[in-house]
Amino acid sequence: MKHRLAKSVGLSLLSPVIVGCILGLYYAFTLDGNGLSIFFNLLVSAIANAHIVGLTMAAFVVPGYLLMHKYAKVNYSGVLTLGLLGGAIFSYLLSATTGMAFVINAVMSALAAGLFLFGLRQGLATQSPHQ
Repeated sequence: MKHRLAKSVGLSLLSPVIVGCILGLYYAFTLDGNGLSIFFNLLVSAIANAHIVGLTMAAFVVPGYLLMHKYAKVNYSGVLTLGLLGGAIFSYLLSATTGMAFVINAVMSALAAGLFLFGLRQGLATQSPHQ
């Protein structure tokens, strides 16, 4: 169980890279100027805000999932909501109080919670029934 959780948390930390690439590509193609510079600036900005995702996973998503798992009431929408809520709280406290950075950090944390659940589901699918 611990090994699956660790792999899933590791997978969730890809969220800043995914969000940074998507936003970087979008703005590189839509804005005038040096597209490569815009792409890398947004990618680095998203990676710089990865601490929001890490704190959300440590304080909200993993404890919430373990509590739900303990009572056999795992609800995927509940885990995603914990990711969004944690991202919003930590973004407000540490990074940005309003604007697009606040929204992007919250969505990035929700995506991390989704990747966490995806990693857990993949671990269950590849695990044999004997284990």
